[in-house]
Parts: sequence; C-alpha cells; structure tokens
Amino acid sequence: MSDVAGSQGAVERPIAGIDHALIGVADLERARESFQRLGFTPTPRGRHIGWGTGNYTIMFERDYVELLGVVDPSQYIHGLDKFLETGEGLLNVALATDDAEASFRWMQENGIDAAAPEKLQRLLELEDGDETLEFRNVHLPSDLTPGLTTFACEHLTPEKVRQSSWLSHPNGANGIAEVTIVMESLEGVRDAYVRLFGEEAVSGDERKGNITVDTGRDELWFVTPKTFPERHYDKTIDPSLPLPRLAALTLSVADPQVTAMYLTGQQVAFERDNTGAVLVSSEEACGTFLVFAEAEND
Repeated sequence: MSDVAGSQGAVERPIAGIDHALIGVADLERARESFQRLGFTPTPRGRHIGWGTGNYTIMFERDYVELLGVVDPSQYIHGLDKFLETGEGLLNVALATDDAEASFRWMQENGIDAAAPEKLQRLLELEDGDETLEFRNVHLPSDLTPGLTTFACEHLTPEKVRQSSWLSHPNGANGIAEVTIVMESLEGVRDAYVRLFGEEAVSGDERKGNITVDTGRDELWFVTPKTFPERHYDKTIDPSLPLPRLAALTLSVADPQVTAMYLTGQQVAFERDNTGAVLVSSEEACGTFLVFAEAEND
C-alpha cells in the first residue's frame, strides 16, 4: 500500500486546497444585497439543474464563496432547509481537485471508502443567455474529514466560471485564507487529516483544542468552543448552535485599511484587531463571521 501518512516520502495527493466555501442563506436576493454592501461583486444568479437550490458566487482567482439559497422548495434541496432551522451561516467547504476520478482512485488505493464521482450542472443566468457550468464531485467519507461533510470538486467548464469583471471587489478581498470549524472535541481530527493531506500539513494539539490543517493553499482551523475566542479575537460561539459548526471565514486582502475605508463608507460596523485585520460580525454577513486579513507572502 502507498504511504498515506507520508512517513516514507512525499505522496502525490489529488485533493488540495479549498475550492469554495458555501454560505446557507434564507433569502437569496437579500443575501446578494448584503454582500454587495460589504464590497463584493456577485456573479449573475445560478440555478442547480435538477435541484431546488440557486446561488450567487463571489469569485476569486483560485477559489470562491457561494451564497446558497432555496429557489424551489418542491425540489431536492440537499438538506438546506434543515440547516437554516438554526439560522444562516457557513454551511460547508468544498475541497479542490483537478481530477475527481483520480481522487476517487487514490482513496480506493489507500483503503478509504468513498463513492464514485457524480456530475453536477448549474445554469448561470447571463444577459445574453444561460450558460451551463459542469462539475464532477467526489464525496468524502465523514471519518476522513471530521467536522465536515464535504466533497472534492472538479470543474469541467473552468473557462465559464470566472470573468475578469467578477474578480474585482471594492473591499479588496482576493481569496479564501482560512475557515474555522468549532467542534465539541477534537479527538481523531489530527489522524484523519494526516491521512488526507499528509503529516507535515497538520499541526497543533487536540488536547489543547487547536488543530490547523494546511490544505496546500489555505487552512482549516479546528477549535473547541473554549479555544475559539483565542483564535478569533475574544469572540464566542452561541451555545445554542449545534456542533460541529463552521464559524468563521477569513479572506485575504492586500491592504486591510482599504477594506476598512470601504466599509466605513457603506456604514458597515466592524472592528480591528491588533494585527490590523478587519472583523465583520455575523449579523452583517448572513450569519458568517468574516475576517479580512492581510495576505501572507508565500
């Protein structure tokens, strides 16, 4: 068997990075307006073919944020209604792969039980006619990704997903840097993500309530309710919310001061931390605690 944990050398892993973060919203049009006020440039509306969900996306060069809402409750909505029973907010993160089939085979070869890839299509409602976007997703078993119920996403029509005008955001945001997941206990988190991303990608201490996973492009932070304030500027988690919960989304910006000036002009309340990062409350961003932090140089 190949070296899943990476102890005998580097392993080529077909899953790397966050492809997109999903925010579940109760009112799709209101969510679009809220994120425009925050300085984002949403794409035209999308509609999942065969499902009752639609979306607006916030596109960056290599990842994006998806605002996901119900447009036809009579169709399959993938449990979004149940999620919204506890309020809007970060629903999921999808990981990235250039080849869903290769990701599936890699998991099979390493003794990981995963379902075969499935195709998904989305209509993008453009002014000059709808475009069909196509994806192939491989769903990951929950024991491989504790804290998440996720999948790896391959773009079959990448040239249609991004237009240059969609990549420019007045608030200066240019990509996903981190997603924070709160869990009651981090037992087993380290070993699971070492299997997926390798030994060197995982750091921290489960017993101290803090595990960081370097996905190859960005980070997943796993914390407990007790340690969440340590990672996020003395903020606390609503104890009534079920766990695990994706609680914070950190976006990279070239200059947080530009972000602060824009939000001031829009009369959006925010805070600054001792690093200069801009913190926007979940009340302003459809249940999602947003952090705008200066991008680190590679």
